[in-house]
Amino acid sequence: MAILRPPLDGIHPEGLGRQREVEVLQILAKGLPEDYTVFHGVEWSSVKDGVQWFGEIDAIVLCPNASLVLLEIKAGPVEVTPQGIHKRYGDRVKDVAQQTRVQHAALRQRLKDEHMRVHVAQLLVLPDQDVAGGSVSYPRERIVDAGQMHALCARVLAAVPYAPPDAPTVAKLMRFLDDMFALAPDVSARVEWIDRNVTRLYQGLATWVGRIAVPAGRIRIEATAGSGKTQLALGLLTRAADAGRRAGYVCFNRPLALHLRQLLPEQVEVATFHELATRLWRSKRGEPDFGDAGLFAGMEALYVQEPRKPEFDVLVIDELQDLDAQWVDAMLRTVHPGGQAYLLGDEDQRLFDGRICWSDPGCVSLSCPDNFRSPRNITATIRAFGLASKPIDARCPLDGDTPGFYVWKDDDRAGMAKTSEVLSSLLSEGIRPEDIAVLSLRGLERSELLKRDEIAGLALRKFVGFDRQGNALYSDGALLADTVHRFKGQAAPVVVVTEIDFEAVSDLMRRRLFVAWTRAQWRLECVMSPTSEKALAERLGRE
Repeated sequence: MAILRPPLDGIHPEGLGRQREVEVLQILAKGLPEDYTVFHGVEWSSVKDGVQWFGEIDAIVLCPNASLVLLEIKAGPVEVTPQGIHKRYGDRVKDVAQQTRVQHAALRQRLKDEHMRVHVAQLLVLPDQDVAGGSVSYPRERIVDAGQMHALCARVLAAVPYAPPDAPTVAKLMRFLDDMFALAPDVSARVEWIDRNVTRLYQGLATWVGRIAVPAGRIRIEATAGSGKTQLALGLLTRAADAGRRAGYVCFNRPLALHLRQLLPEQVEVATFHELATRLWRSKRGEPDFGDAGLFAGMEALYVQEPRKPEFDVLVIDELQDLDAQWVDAMLRTVHPGGQAYLLGDEDQRLFDGRICWSDPGCVSLSCPDNFRSPRNITATIRAFGLASKPIDARCPLDGDTPGFYVWKDDDRAGMAKTSEVLSSLLSEGIRPEDIAVLSLRGLERSELLKRDEIAGLALRKFVGFDRQGNALYSDGALLADTVHRFKGQAAPVVVVTEIDFEAVSDLMRRRLFVAWTRAQWRLECVMSPTSEKALAERLGRE
């Protein structure tokens, strides 16, 4: 049985095209010998005449003799004429032969650039159509149609000439194909690949949770960072709104609520718990005095004690780990009998101690340890430092870079000079400012970063308050700067965590680091004090 890279675990195909691709991959994995490797979803980039081209090769078979077979898979009907092969996508018609020629040429050029001269064959796979003949631009002998799918593996084996095994070249090709999209001259190609492919993997949780029917109407989902909880919430609430059902979303973190408000249909009510408590206070007690130190405790108590009328058919309560049990019980009373409540949380992302965690022995509980967001090297680093209280499964298709750790000097106030140095290095690699998030491990009031207007020559886009409608206001800058607390529930391709300064890794600090490090979709850079470096080194030695 051949090896698939990446594995198909966690991939839930949507649409005919993706389903056929997965079926073809399964045929190849089952039918090819164990010393063959099948790469799929391989991104490529090529520059010709000053223009950069991007694309994706459906599958590449790496043979033990270091030959390659490219497979282009086209589901559904195609138009085969003596003049060419075309595939229709709505109003657009794609020249399949031209597409495969570009892919073949781009890969050969990449191999040439890496000083690897290997045989590259190509097959067009049409799993849903029988073909009588080929075309001038694409000969019949390089087409595998529906009637030949049973012989697909034999056709792959026959596509390459006989040659003895070449282990050294195979090893080089393995590394090359594992990181193929990293060869794109434009770093933005990598970011776009991450966003597209990881988002596709996220859909698994959103797909199967929504199919579960529970008589009591309450489902608790304990899922690690990067498992797709936000996508699950979006899916549940959007479907409810489309069906004309009254839907609501409540979380603890205001930036997360604002983020969801931008993504969900207008008819879905989105709020933090304290926004709900503030509304109730205004309706019962008048305008709140936010200068009163005991105001929030009073608003929380009022919300818990006030009788609640059912109003929601579907309610999603997010960030369960940061909400007090009494608050949750009060919110659950707003769900109609026969309605559904989904409670999403992750104990490893609990950023507040001293609150009673919600529990219900009769509630159906599901756990999901799959992290699709964090590249494998970041997940391995999280494991090495023991930041997760339970095992997490690395499901991201990207290995990624090993996280960088930088220590500021004693005379570098809060590490701002070192942070600027790290950011300048990232920018020099061609990484765009809009793909970077700089996160402080300190709070808004204590952060030196958030007192600045710029760093590394870039103006900061940072939180400056709210308008009268409660929308967040940000300064006009190119580089996002925020706190780890405020950025929880969100992610960025490149994350720089700075102002890391502690003497020991307490349980709360462990969870804060876990939240910070799991925000990164590709690169993670950490800027810390000498005492933090010492504390982390000691923890690394114990784990």
